[in-house]
Amino acid sequence: MTRDAFFCKEWLPNYKLLSPNDIDELIAETISDGRLIVKKICDNEQPRNWETTVQPISQISEKIHRIWGAANHLSSVADSTEIRGVINKNLEQVSSFWTDFSQNKSLYKIFSNLRRGISKTAHPQQHKVLCDYIRDFELAGAHLENDAQRDFKKNTIELNKLTQKFSENLLDSTKATVITVGLNKDGNPIKSLEGIPEHVLELSKKEARKRSVDGYVFSLQPPIYHPIIEYSSNRSLRFDIYCKYARRSSDIAEEGAVFDNSLIIAKILKLRYQQAKILGFSNPAELSLKTKMANSPEDVVVFLKKLAKKAKPFAQKELDEINHYSNRIESNRKLEPWDIPFISEKLKKRRFAIDSEELRSYFPLGKVLSGLFETVKDLFGCEIHREQDVTDILWEQSVQVFKVVSEGETTGYFFFDLFSREEKRGGAWMDECRSRIKHNNGVQSPIALMNCNFSQPIGHKDVYLTHDEVVTLFHEFGHGLHHLLTDMNYLEISGISGVEWDAVELPSQFLENFAWEYETLRKMSKHRDTGLTINREIFEKIYAAKNFNSGLQMIRQIEFALFDILIHKDLSDCEFLDDEQVYRQVLEILEFVRGEISVIKQPSFVLFPNSFSHIFDGGYAAGYYSYKWAEVLSADCYARFEGKNKQEKSILGDLFKKEILSKGGSREAIASFRAFMGREPKPDAMLKHLGLVNP
Repeated sequence: MTRDAFFCKEWLPNYKLLSPNDIDELIAETISDGRLIVKKICDNEQPRNWETTVQPISQISEKIHRIWGAANHLSSVADSTEIRGVINKNLEQVSSFWTDFSQNKSLYKIFSNLRRGISKTAHPQQHKVLCDYIRDFELAGAHLENDAQRDFKKNTIELNKLTQKFSENLLDSTKATVITVGLNKDGNPIKSLEGIPEHVLELSKKEARKRSVDGYVFSLQPPIYHPIIEYSSNRSLRFDIYCKYARRSSDIAEEGAVFDNSLIIAKILKLRYQQAKILGFSNPAELSLKTKMANSPEDVVVFLKKLAKKAKPFAQKELDEINHYSNRIESNRKLEPWDIPFISEKLKKRRFAIDSEELRSYFPLGKVLSGLFETVKDLFGCEIHREQDVTDILWEQSVQVFKVVSEGETTGYFFFDLFSREEKRGGAWMDECRSRIKHNNGVQSPIALMNCNFSQPIGHKDVYLTHDEVVTLFHEFGHGLHHLLTDMNYLEISGISGVEWDAVELPSQFLENFAWEYETLRKMSKHRDTGLTINREIFEKIYAAKNFNSGLQMIRQIEFALFDILIHKDLSDCEFLDDEQVYRQVLEILEFVRGEISVIKQPSFVLFPNSFSHIFDGGYAAGYYSYKWAEVLSADCYARFEGKNKQEKSILGDLFKKEILSKGGSREAIASFRAFMGREPKPDAMLKHLGLVNP
C-alpha cells in the first residue's frame, strides 16, 4: 500500500490494505522520521517559534499515533497471531521513542522558553498545548539525572509489554473457555436450557456447528454470558458459567494457569510504584492525579466513601427485597451471587410488568441508529448520513461508516463496529483513528472508531437490542461526538486529547440520559411483530424500572473504584516483595474493600482483578473513580434539559456543544463545566437521577 492510503487528510483511511507487514514498515519509517525531526529541532541554533518547533513535532506525532493506534485497534477488533507479532515486535521501539522524546532535556528547555514567549491571552490554544507538553516532560522525567531517566525508560518499556500481555491473556482465556451442552438420543439438550433467549440459543447452535459439535456451545462473550446468568432457569448452568467467567485469566481458570494474569498484576504494580518514586511521588495514585481533576488520592477516597454511605442503605434494601422474593419462589435455596441476576429479573418483571428480553423486540438496530441520529440532530444541529460503498477499506464486512455534517460541512466520520466476535475484545469503547487538525490546505476531519459487542446477526435477520444496549450505544456515541464536534486546531487539544481523564466520561454519560426519554424511545422503536412504537404506558414501565437495583449498581462501581485507588496508593512496600506476596496484598485489599463497601458476599474464586482490563491494560489506573465523578458532572448538566421542550433543548444543546464538546482540551474541564452551568458541580442531580434520595 502507499502511505497516502492510510495517512490521508481528506478521505477515509484504508484498513483492508493495511497488512501486518505494512504496519511494521510504517512504524519503522515514522519512528525514524520522528527521531530525525527531534534532532533537527534540538540542533537548530536559530531562534525557535511555533511553526519551526511545535508544528513539525505535532505532524510526526500524529503519524506515529495514527499507525500505532491502527495496530492496536486491529488487535482489539480482529486479533490474530500476525497483528500480535507486529505489536510485540514494535512495543519496545515505540515506547523507547516516546520516552526518549519526553525525557529530552533540550526539548524540555526549548518548550519552556517557547511558553514564556506565547501569551495565554493572545494565543490561548497554543499556550495550553505548551503547558501540557511541559507537564508531560516533567511526568516522564525530563528533569531527572541520566541514571534515573534510564531506570524510568526501562520500566516504561517493561510496563507496556506487561499490559499488552494482560490484554492478550484475558482475550485468550475468554476464548478458551466454553460450555458444551450435547443432545440426547431424542435430539433434545442433555441439560435444561429453559429461559435462555432464543437468539442466544441460535448463536450457540451456530457456534456448535462451527466446532462440529452436535448441540450447543456457550461462550463467555457478553452477548451470551449475560442472558444466561439473567434468564436461565437451570441453576447449575448459571453456576457453571458464573464460575468460569469469574476465574478468567487466573491459575484456577478452566484452562489452568496458561493465561494467568496474577503475577502480571504484581509486576505492573511494582513498576508503577517504582515509576512514581523515581519522579518524587509517594505512590502511582499521586502521579496519576497530576493529569486529572481530583487534587489527591485521599480526596478520591473521601468522595467514594461519601457516595458509598449514601448508596449502601439503598443497596442493602434492594438485596433484602431480592432475598425475600427468592424465598417466596425458591424457598429451599440460599441466595447466591449466581442467583441474584436471575431472581432480580423475575422481581423486576413482577414489579414493573416488564422484561428486558421482551423489550428487545422493540429495538431493531437500524431504527435505533436513526432515532439516535435524529436526537443528536435536534440537540446539536448536526446530521449523520451513512457512507455507501466503503466495504473495501474496512477490516470487517459488518462495519458501517457514517458521516457527520454540520452547517453543510463535513465535521467527521464514525466507523461503527458493533457486533461480538471471537477475535474481538469484550466491552464497548471508542478509539480515535484521526483527529481534527488545521493545516495549510484546510482542516483534517476527525474519525472516531465506535466498538460494541452486540449479538451477531443470524442470517439476514435484523439485530434487536436490549434497552441496556441502547444506553451503551448512546454512551459510546457521546464519546464520539466529543471527538468529532471539536473546533480546536491543534492535535494535542483536539477532541478528547488533553481532556482530564475524570472528565472524559462527561459527554458520554450526558448523552445516555436521552435514551430514557419518551420522545427518543418512540422514534427509535418498532416492534418486530406488530410494527408499533413504544407507547406511553410501556415507557412509564421502562422509566419506573430505571432505578431498579441502582443502589447495588452504585456500590459495585464504588467497589471497583475504591479497590483501584487503594492498590495504587497503599502498597508502598511492594517493590521489595516477591510477585506472589504483592498479588496476595492485592487480594487482601479487595477483601477489605468488599468488607467495607459491598453488601453481596462474593466467593473467594471471584478473581475479578485478573480481568480488570480498565486499570491493567487501559487508561483508568488510579482513575476508575472517573466514572462516578463524571456522572456527577453529567447528571448536573442534564438536569438543565429536564422538562424542556424541543426548542429549549436545542438552545441548551448549542450551549453544551459550544462550551464542552467543541472545546476539547483547550482549557481545564472544570472551566468548561462552569461555562455551561454557571457554577460549581453538585452531586444532588446524580443521586436524584439514580433514586438514591429518600422521598
